[in-house]
Amino acid sequence: MQQRASLRQRFIDPLFEEVDASSLAFFRVAFGVIMLVECWRFWARGWIERHYIRPDFFFKYYGFEWVEPWPDGGMYWHFALLALLSLLITLGFLYRLAAILFFFAFSYVFLLDQARYLNHFYLVILIAVNVMLVPANRFFAVDAALWPRLRSATVPAWSVWLFRLQFEVMYLYAGIVKINPDWLRLEPMGMWLAGRDDMPLIGALFNQDWVVAVASYGSIALHIIGAPLLLFRRTRGWTMAIYFVFHLANHFLFQIGIFPWVAMAGTLLFLEPDWPRRALRWMRQGAMRVLGRRAAVAGD
Repeated sequence: MQQRASLRQRFIDPLFEEVDASSLAFFRVAFGVIMLVECWRFWARGWIERHYIRPDFFFKYYGFEWVEPWPDGGMYWHFALLALLSLLITLGFLYRLAAILFFFAFSYVFLLDQARYLNHFYLVILIAVNVMLVPANRFFAVDAALWPRLRSATVPAWSVWLFRLQFEVMYLYAGIVKINPDWLRLEPMGMWLAGRDDMPLIGALFNQDWVVAVASYGSIALHIIGAPLLLFRRTRGWTMAIYFVFHLANHFLFQIGIFPWVAMAGTLLFLEPDWPRRALRWMRQGAMRVLGRRAAVAGD
């Protein structure tokens, strides 16, 4: 009984302790903005018509053969709705309703065509489930301003750990799935990097076997080893820095859509929950020091 109580006190009770709400609010805003930009990209690049209006045939997911695109211009209205829901999530306005509707609306688009499958779209659906469950509208949200009973500077710790668990699973899986004959013989990384050998300054390196090997095996090691290191304060800082370099490199080299930005926003949740407050305080103090120096120079 004592051992059971000790396990509960160590692992269960801390999940219901109140922690700073600012990191969860930051992720809500970041996720909403990212999805709003993605909706705009579908409109601006003609993907709505190309992928969901023009085709006469779609590859269906098993059990979801009944999911069909809206007729006429309905898909444009659907993406307009997705953009509106993303904006509501960003603002924290009618948050719970917006999150639920966003989950179903985005899942609908995902299920339309298996040929359009992307790992990061599946990740968005999983994140949307978490967004529905957590009280991310308690702080820095329109809901909190309109309904004071919702307002709080803290949230239960489990609401942050829910996302941490999601990104831990994502990173670990991303590493484990690469332990296969193709990746171990440096493909498809070699092909991907060879396609970017026209980049100035560093492009010539992408045809070097050692560079391809470092990129391939480094990606595997980063996810399998790096993901658990995010959980520990001593190793979190430099591990997070490596992850940010990795995601930014993916963005600029391979242009893989929203994934790097979603991943970086989620990785920030491994910091202490009050990190946005501390970051804002640090920026304010820095700005005050700069203004103070300028005032002193002007006075001289």
